[in-house]
Amino acid sequence: MSVGRSAIHGALGFVVPTVVVLVSYPVLLRQLGVAAFGVYMLALSLSGTVLALDLGFSAATLKFVAEDLAAGRRQAAAEVIATSLSVYGALGLIGGASIAVLAPQTAAVLKIAPVMAPGAIAAFRLAGLQFAFFLPGTVFLSIAKGIERFDRSALFLSFLSFGTYGGAMLAVVAGGGLVGAMATAVAANLALLLMAAADAVQLCRERGLELSHAQPRRLAIRRMFGFGWFMTVNSISGILLYQFQKYLVSAALGPAAVAVYQTASVAASKAHAAVNAATEVMFPFSIASRDRAMLRRVYLRMLGASALVALAAFIGLAALARPLLTLWMGARIAALAAPLVPIFALAYAFLALSPAPFHLLNGLGKPWFNTFFYAMNAGLNLVFVSVFSFRGITLAKLAWAFACANIVTSVSYQIAVELLIWRRESEDVPVMPGKHLSEASA
Repeated sequence: MSVGRSAIHGALGFVVPTVVVLVSYPVLLRQLGVAAFGVYMLALSLSGTVLALDLGFSAATLKFVAEDLAAGRRQAAAEVIATSLSVYGALGLIGGASIAVLAPQTAAVLKIAPVMAPGAIAAFRLAGLQFAFFLPGTVFLSIAKGIERFDRSALFLSFLSFGTYGGAMLAVVAGGGLVGAMATAVAANLALLLMAAADAVQLCRERGLELSHAQPRRLAIRRMFGFGWFMTVNSISGILLYQFQKYLVSAALGPAAVAVYQTASVAASKAHAAVNAATEVMFPFSIASRDRAMLRRVYLRMLGASALVALAAFIGLAALARPLLTLWMGARIAALAAPLVPIFALAYAFLALSPAPFHLLNGLGKPWFNTFFYAMNAGLNLVFVSVFSFRGITLAKLAWAFACANIVTSVSYQIAVELLIWRRESEDVPVMPGKHLSEASA
């Protein structure tokens, strides 16, 4: 598949789920109430938090499947897949059980009101089961991406969104409440796991990968962990950057404030997610590409398109925050969330410039570069949160802390990529025919 078609499929994998999310939010808010809706957001985010356990094997699966197929090493690619599935199956059980066992303590830390505690604990335990299904499912999605079938991954991510949020809407309207909404998320993740697995097996057969004969290998574990531990640091950094503030908001201001905070950030974050989905094709493309000049042209186009999307999203959200929120979530939530929207729009406008170089550098075998700046962003976020909240925590202060961290990191990251990656690449010896780009730039 061409880079352009893969980028379009990646974007479609974002657009459809986003529409479902935007439709579901007002329904869930109205049916659950502000506080329970905040608990629902916290329960869904627990899986993202425990993803720090993933050891980066999902990204490593994408990288090494694409790399091994490009080099004709089918047996090595099959062993990567078998190893990743074994590790993620075990980690899914460990992480899911941890979430379930610690559910009462989680509810206490997040200051869930006693009247809501039983439902919240049940929702958190269901989040553990959701994680156990979701983690191995990401391996099968990575297989499709590594084979450059982004249309398949887009299809399954769209289904997952329909099942999770669409199912939650049906559950709450039918009177299932918070627990019913989370139960649909579990069912959707189980269905995704089964369907993505069947599809991945078929795609592998088409590429000559016989998974039935592949076994997990220690060599594959060492190989994947050598790349994946950078992704683990990225996951931890992501928790400190995205999830930490939600938990801080709940612990300091209550779950109802989480609903306001999430509502204010969701539109801007989706613009960033669109850019990330469309540019993810840079990962397998940069692995397989042997033409450095073409790679540079594709990268600049991706970066330019990212900047246009980021600018358009910032202007639109900053100018129309209040009427759009009123139309979407109602006047009450709009009055509380609208002042935060321009701050988040600014933060994600800068952040949206990062996915193209992020995926490029992962493909070129330089994940350490991304890890350094991702950790820097998370650290700056904690610093700004501490400084801005010295005299008390407010939603605006937390939003500005997030924005400042992203602005400083994004500007530094772009400068560093140009000076330390592209300029250095241009000074290296040209890639010889048949030599892999990642080997020439290592």
